[in-house]
Amino acid sequence: MLAIAAGAAFVGLFALWVIVPRFFIRRKQEGSAVVSPLMHDEGLPQPSAAD
Repeated sequence: MLAIAAGAAFVGLFALWVIVPRFFIRRKQEGSAVVSPLMHDEGLPQPSAAD
């Protein structure tokens, strides 16, 4: 029973230290990837020199 509790604690701590931060980092990178195309105005109509 003690071995099961120790294994569960190890898995829980591993998840908190490795898997959860990776999830938040990936989520942050995906969120910034959505914003980055808006930083470039290649898709926006450019005013011409005649205007």
